[in-house]
Amino acid sequence: MRMGLRDLLIGAGPGGPAAERISLDADAFTTHGVILGMTGSGKTGLAVVLLEELARRRVPLVICDLKGDLTNLLLTFPRLEPGDFLPWVLADTADRTA
Repeated sequence: MRMGLRDLLIGAGPGGPAAERISLDADAFTTHGVILGMTGSGKTGLAVVLLEELARRRVPLVICDLKGDLTNLLLTFPRLEPGDFLPWVLADTADRTA
């Protein structure tokens, strides 16, 4: 299966490197998303993969991580300074809503 530019690679089936790749269309994440499952079923792992893939495509994200499970993300703001967030803020939108 060939992946398109808007596909988010989330894993592969059994069978090693030749296994079928599993992907989702990035356009499916235009508003909200939810991941449901039992304890230990891989929700956090899937969330990390999805968020990393979306961030790589510069999709704007707002993440509320109440438990602190997502602190291993590739994209972090260690100093939490306002300037760190500028690449992900549209200036005209911020001016209108501030």
